[in-house]
Amino acid sequence: MIRAWAVGAVLAAALSLAPGAGATSPSSPPAGSVEIARIVVATPVRARPTSQSALRGFLSAIRPLTRQQTAVPVVRHALDPHDAEWLLVRLPGRPVGRVGWISATNAVVGRSPWRLVVVRNARQATLYRYGRVKMRVPVVVGAPWTPTPKGHYFVAEHVKQAPGSFLGPWALATSAFSHVLQEFDGGPGQIALHGRAGELLADPLGTAASHGCVRFDNAVIRRLARLLPNGTPIDIV
Repeated sequence: MIRAWAVGAVLAAALSLAPGAGATSPSSPPAGSVEIARIVVATPVRARPTSQSALRGFLSAIRPLTRQQTAVPVVRHALDPHDAEWLLVRLPGRPVGRVGWISATNAVVGRSPWRLVVVRNARQATLYRYGRVKMRVPVVVGAPWTPTPKGHYFVAEHVKQAPGSFLGPWALATSAFSHVLQEFDGGPGQIALHGRAGELLADPLGTAASHGCVRFDNAVIRRLARLLPNGTPIDIV
């Protein structure tokens, strides 16, 4: 769990993501790649792909912890009656698992080859690149009384940790939140992928012992922080 006092240093800019042509996806995307929309201006979120549909809220262009650009996975595209393009995207924050429609003019869409899958029962994480296994590693998942929540999520922002942090060198804040803890140590119960140091080393990799976060070997979390742009899909099963 990301604690309010353990945010660490701000990452000045989002990690690189190859941009698409405006907000239009390629006609022949690489197999296994995913679309990620980088939000360029605060945008209304609608219930349907039209500006006349119910307003579900607003999606900020900037993340609150790090001031990084908001990036969210694209589920699908649609055109409204005026041939304006809309994007159905996954949304950060509670309640978890929400989706909504945003105008494509308020985002830049690119593609990423990466996807991360965490299997709770196996206590294992698998990194896919273009649909092929790139890495499979043991992890620490949530304890039975504070389980890591199942669902389809994404990397919300990269939080670099101060030297000596018990979270290791990086915490990748996700769009997932604990179903058990509404608040944890001053934070909102947000689930993160992070490393291990200090007291956390007492829980071996391959166990179920966290408050819901997914803990990685420090070398692995450094690699994930380098490879995975904000908006990268994370499936927890």
